[in-house]
Amino acid sequence: MRFPIASYLYALIGVALVAWVTSAFLSVLGLASAALLFLLPVLLASARGGLGPGLVAALAAAGAYNFFLLPPRFSFAIHGAENLISVAVLVLVALVTSRLGTRLRAREAEAWALAAQSGEAAELSAVLASGPPREALAKGEAFFARHYGVVRLLPGGVVPEDDAGFSSLDLAAAAWAMHNGDATGHGTAVMAAADWSFIPLSPKARRDRPVAALARPGDGSTRSWEQMAHLQQLCLLLGQGWDRVALEDERRERERWAESDRLRRAFLASLAHDFRTPMTVIAGRLEHLALAHPEAEEALLAVRRLDRTMNDLIGAARIEEGSLAPRRDSTDLVDAASAACEAVPTPPGLVVERAIPLDLPFVPADAVLLHHILVNLLDNALRHTRSRVCLSAELRAGRVLLAVEDDGPGVPEAERARIFERFARIEGGDRKQGSGLGLAIVKGFADAMGMDVIVEDSPWGGARFVLAMGAA
Repeated sequence: MRFPIASYLYALIGVALVAWVTSAFLSVLGLASAALLFLLPVLLASARGGLGPGLVAALAAAGAYNFFLLPPRFSFAIHGAENLISVAVLVLVALVTSRLGTRLRAREAEAWALAAQSGEAAELSAVLASGPPREALAKGEAFFARHYGVVRLLPGGVVPEDDAGFSSLDLAAAAWAMHNGDATGHGTAVMAAADWSFIPLSPKARRDRPVAALARPGDGSTRSWEQMAHLQQLCLLLGQGWDRVALEDERRERERWAESDRLRRAFLASLAHDFRTPMTVIAGRLEHLALAHPEAEEALLAVRRLDRTMNDLIGAARIEEGSLAPRRDSTDLVDAASAACEAVPTPPGLVVERAIPLDLPFVPADAVLLHHILVNLLDNALRHTRSRVCLSAELRAGRVLLAVEDDGPGVPEAERARIFERFARIEGGDRKQGSGLGLAIVKGFADAMGMDVIVEDSPWGGARFVLAMGAA
């Protein structure tokens, strides 16, 4: 109790008041009722003041009861065992009541302490949740330091070396906390002789966890187990603040990369569009020049290849932006194959065969995208074939299969899973020459139109690319 002397004084005053009342109204109350009234100061003194004031009240009550009430009144005389029993009962009441009162006060103090800790945790949570993550974390660290003295935050996995603020034992405790994820140092069971307490800011399952280092209390006292448990809870909240900062940094980094990627795509698309007009002019002049000068044919082929590369860049940009909106027009594959073969010049010494049945049903497709697919497949085949390329089609199980095959080196089976990736260098595929976008454009346009494209071995020993589509 804060005022123990006052508790004893109140116990004696209570007994005196009961003695006066019972003595004055004994004829009205009767001896039995008066005796019971002496339990009141004993109960009150034991409950409020503890065992000492309760025993004093019990002995004083027994004496007052004997002196003022029992005949002969106003004298101390023991007339029988009942007098001793009354004293024993009062003492027992004081013992039991004081014990119960002490437990209740302990529970009350514990409840108040838990309420204070919960309030502190809620306050820290509110601080960490307010404002931008990095600013909120700084406020949370200031809140922590304001309540618990000197606090240092150590990055996960990095133990400070030759730090003037830490002894060798402190450094060992910090390393243990980082490695094992347990609170270590002052106030704990591990390296308790250290001057600092080291508490991880995240659960054990996390690697490279940051650690909070708390200096020993300024009064030199040792933190209790309950205090350390509360500090660990607060440190976990502080760790969530660190996680918010990390997530915010990651979000900003993703946004920066997304913006950079968007600008790159926009630049490539713009560059491709800007090149198309001069490329068309150059190609037209070279066609006229090649009529009189056959040596200009090589330059014309290079210009056409560059024009297809520009088209690939535009197609890649459309795929990445998700701006493709394919039409579903009935398309004649005979006409589509003829247009694609005319758009891709056949190098000297090579042969392009066509096997498109005239009675083949029309297919629902976007003519422009389908043309681009066929041009890229033919260009890919011509760059890798040894002597011939075949463009064929057939109707099988209600689906039209359009195939482009060659007698080149083929595509290794282990590489077929990524043959349609952009810019991947794959031996035997569309990655040794060209822009590295051709087959990626084929896959993107085919997916946009709901078609399937696969690569398999050709009977000639090369590669066979099959475009599967439904009939109109």
